[in-house]
Amino acid sequence: MYCPGPVFTALLLLSSSLPVRIQQPVSSVPQDSQALSVLKQSVVAMGAVVPGDSSATGTVTITAGSDSEQGNITIQTRGSSQTLEQVSTASGTKKAVYSNGVANDTDHLATQSKTMYSAELAASSQGALFPLPLFSVILSSPESAYQYVGLESIEGTDCHHIRVWQTFASQADFAYLAPFSVRDIWINSATNLPAKMAYSLHAGTGAEPSTSVEISYSKFQQTGGIQYPFAIAKSLNGTPWLTITVSSVSFNTGLSDSTFSIQ
Repeated sequence: MYCPGPVFTALLLLSSSLPVRIQQPVSSVPQDSQALSVLKQSVVAMGAVVPGDSSATGTVTITAGSDSEQGNITIQTRGSSQTLEQVSTASGTKKAVYSNGVANDTDHLATQSKTMYSAELAASSQGALFPLPLFSVILSSPESAYQYVGLESIEGTDCHHIRVWQTFASQADFAYLAPFSVRDIWINSATNLPAKMAYSLHAGTGAEPSTSVEISYSKFQQTGGIQYPFAIAKSLNGTPWLTITVSSVSFNTGLSDSTFSIQ
């Protein structure tokens, strides 16, 4: 995920009321049936089967206060657990990669620097601009927890609000990461397509700063049997930041593991 600064510094401080439970048997992981049903219906609406890989390109407007800059964006995924997001402007290029639980970014804006993410930051760093792979990996993990929050209006549209997180129930050493993996998702009750996702990026535990992220999806178009959002907006700490217009999408082109190299 392209983000200002060498490391994603972040928000959405998790409320003490969040239903995060850690160090518990996998059999006791909370999986609300209504939330699970909504997630499954959304995956079916987007295409049911996650493509082997995906590549989307488009244009992006970056807003920073009163300034804005235009550029190009590439969004790539491989399976359900590898993502790459690259933004290029006249100022340079920034790329963020997530691969099987670890993540980094490469900044070519001022200096060529690569930053490995902390475990806390990596817990919420899987790219969400194309939501189908992320939803699929949530559903496939027996350690995923789900909560149905309620039916809410998003820009005048009724949406199911669900909350998901990874419990790390069978991995006691990583159980402390559960609160960092929380994502709130709003799914259109009529189309079953995702409308918005919100989560926080934390550089570490304790007093480390955090940043709230919101992603809005619209203008879904069917390409190769997959519903892909061709209009995506991303905000940081409640302020609009990226406006993305996707121009082309292709699937199963043979992207290799090396595309998502973390080293």
